Amino acid sequence: MTAPRPSVTSLEILPVYGQSENRSSEDPLAAVLDGATPGQVHYLFGMRDQAGRIVGPSGAGWSGTGMAAIDQSRAATGFATAEGLGRVSPAFTLQYCRAVGWRDQLAPAKGAVIADHGYGGRYINEWRPDDASPVGRNQLYWMREAKRLADGFGIGISCPYVLLFQGSSAKDQPGSQYEADFLIAHEATLAQARALFGTAPKLVTVINGADVDTNGDVYAIPGVQYRLTLAQQGIIATWQRIYPINDQNAHIDGSTKVLVGETCNWAISEVEAGRPWNITYGVAKQGDLVTVSFALRPGEMLVNRSGLYDAFGGAATCANYGFEADGGIIEAVPDLAGNSVTLRLHDGAARWLRFAHQVQDCYALTDAAGYTMSAHRTTLFASESRESRFVSGQRLWRALPGFRGSLLGDVFTPE
Repeated sequence: MTAPRPSVTSLEILPVYGQSENRSSEDPLAAVLDGATPGQVHYLFGMRDQAGRIVGPSGAGWSGTGMAAIDQSRAATGFATAEGLGRVSPAFTLQYCRAVGWRDQLAPAKGAVIADHGYGGRYINEWRPDDASPVGRNQLYWMREAKRLADGFGIGISCPYVLLFQGSSAKDQPGSQYEADFLIAHEATLAQARALFGTAPKLVTVINGADVDTNGDVYAIPGVQYRLTLAQQGIIATWQRIYPINDQNAHIDGSTKVLVGETCNWAISEVEAGRPWNITYGVAKQGDLVTVSFALRPGEMLVNRSGLYDAFGGAATCANYGFEADGGIIEAVPDLAGNSVTLRLHDGAARWLRFAHQVQDCYALTDAAGYTMSAHRTTLFASESRESRFVSGQRLWRALPGFRGSLLGDVFTPE
């Protein structure tokens, strides 16, 4: 098979720190994405792993004995058209949505080079170039080959974003370990991008935390990813916990993968248009009263999606809108015309506070189709939402940040 020169005049690539929740899967929606972006989406063609297997759009795969390393002595030969793959992932969807946006703007000469690198059970240290795993080195080589080929074809190429969708396998890692490994891995990606493309990509994050049973899990990573993304001046696109799970574990189906990717694209589009996106939070305490405020967009307010968990265990799994405190909460009152929630605690000397970070077992709480939802729950969202372009009857939502932390007197310290 010959990989032709792309018909577009510029390309965009997206490095990914992924995991099984981001892994591509078969779904009819792939045809819908294909139909919206004819001739615009490609993948690197011609690479092989060290066992001689073809490296496709998802990167080098699992060999049965470990992650397969790309054979860096075998160069890529071109950009193959990605139409007809029949597979979707959040990363794929984001890249297709970017191409759809260019076509909407009558700029179909712009295209994307897809990859998702979404291997199950991968820890963030595996993207470190010095790690025993080849995952990070594979991605850096993929970036180099994409640039080399584009230059050879006389096609412009850019790398404006890197996607962090590092899923539930990280739930048992200490936060300090995750942070240290992420910073090393991410700096390697940034350095590669600066060297190849002249600028560093902006971090776009789907924050971890969607397991159905958090009993005994560390779950330090959501707070770490939240703070890391803000420190990197990145985009907190969405939170994994707000999406339905199709296997009573942590994984999502094809339609949900499309919704996640669409939401990431929505977030990026808003930031590119100069509008705020990230929702941050603040905690103010005075005795037994706590006010939690959320930084919403102008004109936006809190909305209560009261029936969200009706089919997944009901209101008892989301008491007090998902707020919990040491000693209990007497009442939680959201300002649904504003951006804050007022809590009255049973104990003014409470030692901890949580929001959408419950420790509960939701494994058996399935709907009629066998789907469940994360153990981390709140029915409160930002009010602005958008109809999905690709998943009929579904909307994209702006998720509030979950958190947990300690209280010492009136001082809250997030974990």
